[in-house]
Amino acid sequence: MTGTVVPLQPRGDRASALTRIDVAAIERLAEGRAATLSAARLDTILAHLNGHRADLVAVIAELRTRPSSGDARVDAVNATLRVEASKGLAQIDLFIGQAETCAGAARSGDLPT
Repeated sequence: MTGTVVPLQPRGDRASALTRIDVAAIERLAEGRAATLSAARLDTILAHLNGHRADLVAVIAELRTRPSSGDARVDAVNATLRVEASKGLAQIDLFIGQAETCAGAARSGDLPT
């Protein structure tokens, strides 16, 4: 690993999303689980997206198994939640596809490091 410095910007008590990605990527790089910082960042982003995807799949499964509440308003809200969660899952799947494409390019050296 080279002596590159990656600036991390504190944000009160909580680090920004980019800082959290960078910290995890730097750890991945330092542990030898990635060849470049770009590849480490993309792998970290993929892991993050896949975690959110798994969470959303579980939410959708739970929403699908909910029996009718007997209250039309509650049932309508649950139906809307199922639809919107499914739309969110489709968006996450698109992001994962794009990140996998970039990660493959980073691993093969086609992206700048």
